[in-house]
Amino acid sequence: MNEITHDQGGRRSYRARTGIAALNLIAPGLGLFRVGNWRVGALFLLAPFLMLPLFAFGMGHLPITSYGGAILTLVMILGLLAALYIVPVVLTWRESSFSSPARIWSRWYSLTAIAIVMQLTSQLAVSLMHHFYKPFYAPAESMAPTIGRGDRFIVNMRWRGPFQRGEIIVFKGPDNLRISRIVAISGDRIAMRDGVPILNGKAAVQSSQGEVAFMGFDGPRSALKLAERLPGEASVHRVLDTGRSEFDDTPEAVVPPNHVFVLGDNRDYSADSRVPRKLFGVGMVPLNAIIGRPMYIYWSSDHSKIGMRLDR
Repeated sequence: MNEITHDQGGRRSYRARTGIAALNLIAPGLGLFRVGNWRVGALFLLAPFLMLPLFAFGMGHLPITSYGGAILTLVMILGLLAALYIVPVVLTWRESSFSSPARIWSRWYSLTAIAIVMQLTSQLAVSLMHHFYKPFYAPAESMAPTIGRGDRFIVNMRWRGPFQRGEIIVFKGPDNLRISRIVAISGDRIAMRDGVPILNGKAAVQSSQGEVAFMGFDGPRSALKLAERLPGEASVHRVLDTGRSEFDDTPEAVVPPNHVFVLGDNRDYSADSRVPRKLFGVGMVPLNAIIGRPMYIYWSSDHSKIGMRLDR
C-alpha cells in the first residue's frame, strides 16, 4: 500500500490559517512570507510602489474628462486595490494547510519589522507622489462659479510660474491653504471700482451672463454671473457678483516685487488681497507662498464640470 507523506509539519487549523491569511490585510504579501513563499510575497509588497508612480502619472497626464470617466476610474482603482489584497489572501490560504520549518523571514519579529518598514515606506512614497501632483477639494464658495464648494481638483505641485494675470493658484494663507486667481503681478497698479478690477488704469471687461444660484455659508444665494477678462489676460473667466459689498472700491496700490494680487471669482464671498490680514484676508501674496496651480476638476456634484481645465 502506497503512502503519501508531507515534508511539512502538522496540519494547521482553520483558525490558524485564517490568522495567517489576515496578515495580508496589514501589508499585502505578508502572509506569504509567513508560509515561506517570500518571492511571491515580495512582489505583492512592492506592487503598491509600482502602482503609485503610474497613478501620479495618470493624475497629471490623463485627466478625467467626464462623469462616466470618473466612475470608471473609481471602479478600476477599487478593483486594483481589491486584487492587491484578495489575491495574496487566497494564495496564503492555499499554501497554509501544513506548517513548514520556520525561516528567519517567517518569524514573528521579522514579519513585524517588514510591516513597520512597509508602512513607513508607503507614507514616504505617497509624500513623494504629492510632491508632483496632489488632490485637493474646495471647502468654501470663494471661487464659485469656477470651483464650487466640494469640488475636487488636481494641483500641479511643481509649478512655479511664469505668473500671469488670470492664473488660478493655491498658496499658503495666514491660517491655511487658499485658492484664488492672480489679477495683478509685481509692478502692476491695481484698484477696485464698483467691483471691477482697474489694472494699470484699464478696467477689466465684464459682460452679464444672467442670474445664477450658489450655496453660500449663510444658505442659498443668487448672484449675477459675469464673463470677465483682465487687461493682458489670455482668456475669459467667470465671476459672481451678489451686489454692493465693503471691498467693491479700494484705493490704487502697487504690487511689490515678488508678490501677486489675487481675487476670488466669487467676489463678495472671498477674503482675498483686498482684505487686510487682520480681517482674515491675505493681502499681497508672496511668490514663495505659492505651492502649485490647479490643473482640472476630477469630481463635482455638477457633473458637467468634471474634467474642466483650470490651467488654461
